[in-house]
Amino acid sequence: MNRWILDMEHVVNQLDGFYHRKIDGNKKLEFFVTIIVLLGIVIEIYLLNKPTPWVVDDLVKSNGIGDLNQFQGWWNHARGFYLGWGGRVWGELFTLYFLTLPKRIFNYINTIGYLLFILLIYINIIGKWKWSPSIIIFINFSLFMCLPAFGQDILWISGAGNYMWASLIPLLFLSFWRFYLNESYRMFHHAAFVITMFLLGIMAGWSNENVSVGILGILVIYMYLYKIQYVKIPTFAISGFIGTGIGSALLWLAPGNFARFAAEHHTKSVFSILKASIHNVRALLDPNATLLLVIIFILLILLGHSKNKRIAVVYFIGAVLSAGAMGIVGNLSTRVFLGCTVLLIIAAGILYDEWHYSFRIRQTKTLITICLLLASVSIYHTAKDGINDYAMRWNENLKIIEMEKTKGNLDVYVNPITPLNKFCATYKLDDIKPHEQNKHWLNKGVARHYGLHTIQSFHIYADK
Repeated sequence: MNRWILDMEHVVNQLDGFYHRKIDGNKKLEFFVTIIVLLGIVIEIYLLNKPTPWVVDDLVKSNGIGDLNQFQGWWNHARGFYLGWGGRVWGELFTLYFLTLPKRIFNYINTIGYLLFILLIYINIIGKWKWSPSIIIFINFSLFMCLPAFGQDILWISGAGNYMWASLIPLLFLSFWRFYLNESYRMFHHAAFVITMFLLGIMAGWSNENVSVGILGILVIYMYLYKIQYVKIPTFAISGFIGTGIGSALLWLAPGNFARFAAEHHTKSVFSILKASIHNVRALLDPNATLLLVIIFILLILLGHSKNKRIAVVYFIGAVLSAGAMGIVGNLSTRVFLGCTVLLIIAAGILYDEWHYSFRIRQTKTLITICLLLASVSIYHTAKDGINDYAMRWNENLKIIEMEKTKGNLDVYVNPITPLNKFCATYKLDDIKPHEQNKHWLNKGVARHYGLHTIQSFHIYADK
């Protein structure tokens, strides 16, 4: 046993020596290793996107795509959505645009979107221009591990459009604030940049309801830190904050939100909202979601010596505010975790990035990086198995539909499908209902998509 421990310590010493003498001390090699890691992630995500079919809302929303062939059609849809359903217009437009594309094209575009997503999280963690493969690995592992509805947020067209893609602008917006905290760039004081930040602020505040509240909280603390560090608050920060407030108001006060709440009979007292907010903050401790990130953050805050503890706390507070704000709408669950998860990844990642101030800690961090990389590969294979299983069963149902339509039967029964894990796009979403619930919105939408009178679920199998 002692011999095995000594051998393991020798291996870790060798790996640590290689990383910190060869990679960490060589910017070109560090850049090369980072690119290799990113390339591996891109291949993984593409291979998860490829077998993921159009499902649920994708099929229902695609029924109206033909009406959006001109600018007027897009404008009318966006206006109708804002007035009649909800304020999250940009997510809706992202989704509809992706549905106009062939699925094979979307696979490539969504893979690029995930790459941008990771890089923007990375920039908010690092706050300056440097390459760190260990942080890229940390981010990818955290997304795989801590998103309780990974398939909905990242791979499902309707979910990715509303969550992952809608998060890119807020992350880009926040990255400028993060950079400025490290260095007072002259370009940040130009009038063009001030106006740009105002417009980006509107888009960032208009992205997602609960996250917009978290972003506003983050910006307030950023301006306080700027005041301490630079004596005065820069103009771009003021314009960006005002823009974010306007965007958040446009999102929260959309007439469609009130129309939807009335249609779904939402009646919430102040007490019930407060209760839901407390529940949502506690949900950050869900072991199937963000508990790991909270633990990492707390341990590194207490035991680490990072000079960026304050900014890490800022993003942590943003995550808590985002969770609490969700109480106005409902419970924090499934794909809604994405915004809070991202902010917690940034908070923990800032501390993890600077956790290297002694030789023993660098050894430990090297070993952790290797473990996270291997764990990410293992999780990827689990994800691939679940997605491929769902795709196989979905394709069987498509064969049944085509076979029945060939016979002239437009009242079709297909197999119910239970997703194996959270990487499937339909995990915890509605499946096609049995005959008794044939008036369900999903049954009607899917039937219309495939040109059927009715579709319902039942245990049958396609001819072999």
